[in-house]
Amino acid sequence: MEHLPLPRDVAVPGPSPVPFVCQEDYDGGPFLTYFTRFDTSSSLAAETHLEDGWGQGRLPPLPISELESLIQTWIFFGLLTEILGDLFVPSQYVTTPPLAGQLEGHERVINTLQLVPTIRIWKDKVHTSVDTEDEKNCQYEHIASCLRLASTVLSAVKADVRPDFNHLVRSSLASVGELLSLATNQAYAIGDNGKENRCPGGVWRLFYDDPRYTKQLLDHGCCPCDVHRIRNLSLFVQTYHFLLWMDGGELTTKHQECTDKECRTNQISLGRYKTKHQRDGCQCTDFYVDVEEVIRILSRDQLPLLRITPGSHPDEICIDVDEATPDKQYVAISHVWADGLGNPYSNSLPKCQLQYLYESTKVYFKTQIAEQSDQRVFVWIDTLLCPVEPVEAKLLALKQIKTPYVNASHVLVLDSTLQQMDAMGLSPQEVCMRIFTTGWMRRLWTLQEGALPSKLWFRFKDFRVNLDAMATQAKEEIWNKDIDKDFSRSGLIRDITIICGILRNFFHAAEGLPAPTLMSVDDALQFRSVSVATDEPILIAGLLNLDLELKPNDSVQSRMQRLWSLIRSVPDGIPTNILFCRGPRLHQTGYRWAPTSLLSSNKGHDGSLYRRGAYSTGHLTPNGLNVRLSAFSSVTMASAPRGAPKNPWALFSDPEIVPILCRNDQADWFFIRGTYTDPNEGGQRVGATVRAVLEKTSQTKRILLESAFDRGGATGALLVHDTGDIEPTGRSRVASDMIVHIGKQNRLVQMRIEAVYQASRLLLNDEITAQYADLAIQDEEQQRQSPAYANLEAVLQRKTWALAQNINMPILPHVATPQHNDRWIHQLGALMVSFYLGHYYELGPMLPSDTEWCVD
Repeated sequence: MEHLPLPRDVAVPGPSPVPFVCQEDYDGGPFLTYFTRFDTSSSLAAETHLEDGWGQGRLPPLPISELESLIQTWIFFGLLTEILGDLFVPSQYVTTPPLAGQLEGHERVINTLQLVPTIRIWKDKVHTSVDTEDEKNCQYEHIASCLRLASTVLSAVKADVRPDFNHLVRSSLASVGELLSLATNQAYAIGDNGKENRCPGGVWRLFYDDPRYTKQLLDHGCCPCDVHRIRNLSLFVQTYHFLLWMDGGELTTKHQECTDKECRTNQISLGRYKTKHQRDGCQCTDFYVDVEEVIRILSRDQLPLLRITPGSHPDEICIDVDEATPDKQYVAISHVWADGLGNPYSNSLPKCQLQYLYESTKVYFKTQIAEQSDQRVFVWIDTLLCPVEPVEAKLLALKQIKTPYVNASHVLVLDSTLQQMDAMGLSPQEVCMRIFTTGWMRRLWTLQEGALPSKLWFRFKDFRVNLDAMATQAKEEIWNKDIDKDFSRSGLIRDITIICGILRNFFHAAEGLPAPTLMSVDDALQFRSVSVATDEPILIAGLLNLDLELKPNDSVQSRMQRLWSLIRSVPDGIPTNILFCRGPRLHQTGYRWAPTSLLSSNKGHDGSLYRRGAYSTGHLTPNGLNVRLSAFSSVTMASAPRGAPKNPWALFSDPEIVPILCRNDQADWFFIRGTYTDPNEGGQRVGATVRAVLEKTSQTKRILLESAFDRGGATGALLVHDTGDIEPTGRSRVASDMIVHIGKQNRLVQMRIEAVYQASRLLLNDEITAQYADLAIQDEEQQRQSPAYANLEAVLQRKTWALAQNINMPILPHVATPQHNDRWIHQLGALMVSFYLGHYYELGPMLPSDTEWCVD
């Protein structure tokens, strides 16, 4: 994968070579029909049409070595031959490395060093050879069709489908597919995000991914949260590959306690916090700020500053509290407390840290120092200028916490990782990526501190970097004066632009872009964390320009309730998707639908509130959130035959393994899968909890749906029950019980489940049902000890087994027919008995998407 961009310092041992696994040469024929020419049986060729075979993830029944050969021959050599024509010389891309014996039996490898230069020549050829618009469109559509087929084939061998498929072969094919997609759109002047784009987009990154890469990042000392963030924020293979091999970083930081949603390394315990000196072993004394003067300035709604002046000796400085004025420039410091520059006990810092602040910030006052011989610098830092006590003074500082960063002439970020790293020699792209993977990017407070200032700087070991200028330089470096772009890095640049925009576009967006919304805030909050939970609503309010009232001894519940009351006034308001966001909820009546946190570590899912593209909004009322959603009008447990056993087979000793299946009056089958309402539940199973909620027969249950069903997929859903109240408008008032996923079974599964269900109806009409009813007695234990009851249980099992053996199981073309062995029959019988005993749920009619609800 030599065509992919790499950082300056590549992590050891570096990218592995891609083995050459082809067992025969590409035949040179049309790419789209290659498989029909593949040398195999005619029945195999008939079973693997694009949509019914590869398109649904089904593979030809080949040994893994032959499958790898087929796909590398087709997708690498065939695709490049089809698109590049005579410019592609296959022999230039196969080499024998010096250590060929270490490639698990493969003597030769794929080398793509010549690929980017060759594609550049092809692009120039396209620009000069295409005469008419129709010819251009025809060529473009053909190439796009080939790329779409290639992505469909790779989807059938991605890591979670075929983990035995060689991950290096699959990753290399995904990277080539992405490169060709980017280059094709550029060659034919098609916008990657435009409606006219017919080439596959972000799917290539999904095919590149592999659990081995996740392990590699973790082995390099990367935080699990960063790994998860990289996988979610990287839209392109180029970016993921770049980050995968970026060495350096937090070599001394330990992430054993971190999760994929939260970095706990930077979580601090205020009771055990230790402020650090600038150098290990330093014994300098602490400087204590004049807190009374700070409070006096805050009480006048003004901003206090530190005035730092060098003394007569190099290590001597004088520090005073001053008041900010419109003509007084100052530098605001942004830092992560876990790096040691905080102090929860008093407004003080070691003098060596203040000397470092002076040396770090005086560059921003060099004109003043040179022209006026004025050596003073003005600095704002929360550790000294946000009073620790009394609480009223602390709330004064928090009330205007945005002001220092808005009015600062510069904001300087001090991150421990970057301060140990030289920026000299790094490409602009790598500088940006180094910044994006710091601990500073994982904290909630630093989101606001990075979003507010007009000039945001990061201190590296050797010099300071302006983020906006560096991101612009990263783009300009690959953007030539003409219409051409460097497609070999354009995916990486696009990801940099997106990540930078998430941080910087809140208050410095281009003209014409909308004001911050809950959607933009929610995107920015992903993978960030905060040590004090009551700080989160302060930060969210600040990002949305909301005036949140702060009270002494506020709880998370009360502060978040006031925040949600204010959010309804922002553009786009409160999304209906909020109902399906997992995590703890508020307790107050009318707000029990509202999450206590929007951080991904608490929400329990990876995407934003808008992850399914539904942007409808709800209306907040005293009784709850008014929304319009589709729903199943009812969900009830099916009835069981009188006297029938509840658990006749040992298979049902654990109710968790009985699938939660639902059937509507159209004979459609759905499944319900529980989710975690509390992130602390971790891996605990919640199926029993779902059943417990559904089986509360005293309540009318409904299922509100987040979105329409995906084909063979699921949607978020909310189990609710009627409160018995009706809004004046006729809107039903419901209370939320539990968040679940509900999905419609695919066509084949539908047919097979219905066949088993109909067999269970035969069992229900059998004489054994009447015999169970005759034996039904009030004392269940006495019933179970009855010899007649035991005899009936044995009869039930025999009849179930006989029916299971004779079920005419539906099949589809291109799908293997299941073998009716004992295990398969046992599974059918178990499902049949569960239907017979009423272990499924009946769904009422589906209500339209404009049905009104008031949800609490």
